[in-house]
Amino acid sequence: MMELLRYTYVYSVLSTGETSEFSQMATSKEEAAELIVPRVADLEFTDEADIKLGDLISIDKKIGDNYIACEGCAS
Repeated sequence: MMELLRYTYVYSVLSTGETSEFSQMATSKEEAAELIVPRVADLEFTDEADIKLGDLISIDKKIGDNYIACEGCAS
């Protein structure tokens, strides 16, 4: 069974030039990337084509009620 981790990506809104970051729970960085774009587009009130997904900046693992940086997590 694959472990559910929190993947945080940087993204840009092409029409405004604004940059931010967004996290998504997923079993792989690829799955997270696919899920983030539609969610960010909804959050930013724009089309998915207006969102440019940037770098993966962290992978965190849930321990109890907290998330910790997951240095050795492979996806």
